[in-house]
Amino acid sequence: MKYVLITAMLAGLVCVGCGKPAKTPQTMDPEIGPPVAGPIDPMPPIGANPAPLPPVTRPTPLVGPDPRPMTDVTPITPAPAAPVAGGTYVIKKGDTFIKIAREVYGDPSRMKDIAAANSGVDPRKLKIGQTIILPDVAPKK
Repeated sequence: MKYVLITAMLAGLVCVGCGKPAKTPQTMDPEIGPPVAGPIDPMPPIGANPAPLPPVTRPTPLVGPDPRPMTDVTPITPAPAAPVAGGTYVIKKGDTFIKIAREVYGDPSRMKDIAAANSGVDPRKLKIGQTIILPDVAPKK
């Protein structure tokens, strides 16, 4: 019986509402009218020629050429020449006898010739800035 009364009260509240006035739906402005979609251009078929583009014009420069001569120009210095066989070589970071032989002679096996010409130098303990001798060796056959 208790459940019947609770159910009836809930049903009454649902039917009547909770006392708040219902919102009226918004109406459109009669001066503007309903929204209307304009005409839609159909898509051109695939492969159709597109409309021609307008011609390209050169922009006008904002500032004219500077009549003053350039005085603070730094001259271009050429890159240092590659080491030559029969001379000396200054060790750089990451150098090994194999890398030096590949760079100078084009053959990494020439590292043995470099090691022989620098008998007092330990190839595992090369120091940056250290100078070694590059032997002038005959090409291998």
